[in-house]
Amino acid sequence: MKLSDDHPFVNRLGPLLANIGRLHSRRADRFMEHLGLFRGQAFLLMVLSHHDGLAHNEIAEKLEISPAAATKVIKRMEALQYVQRVPDPSDERVSRVTLLDAGRDCIRQVRQAFEEINAVLVSDLTADEQQTLISLLQKVYASLLAYEGETHTIPAPGEPADSQLSIGGVV
Repeated sequence: MKLSDDHPFVNRLGPLLANIGRLHSRRADRFMEHLGLFRGQAFLLMVLSHHDGLAHNEIAEKLEISPAAATKVIKRMEALQYVQRVPDPSDERVSRVTLLDAGRDCIRQVRQAFEEINAVLVSDLTADEQQTLISLLQKVYASLLAYEGETHTIPAPGEPADSQLSIGGVV
């Protein structure tokens, strides 16, 4: 469906979504800074909280970054003693990344931070409006993925996901 130049969505929807994303990211970065993390490090922890023991290439795929970038994040998190690399028992060329206790503790703090951010996001919405917003945003997200030819699935509300959409528990 092509929209005319004077349609309200043409000039308002994109900038509004961009501004919301920017504000959310800025607030998230401040929370992560208090924890001594960068956003990518928090994403790594969240991915491992759902899929502990992934190989480097699997982490890169889930984080949608290069394997070299994944290795860099893993090394930083290893230096903080949040994760460790262990040899794969079936293939000694592969190492798997597992969470350590400090990493699990940090995950709880990251989740709490995003719960606070998400609470602010929807603080002026009723419960029904919150559900409607989530449903509509999932449809928009699915449309954009389809337009780009991607086949990611969108989890049902409450199901864990590996993307940044779920880091705060709202999908």
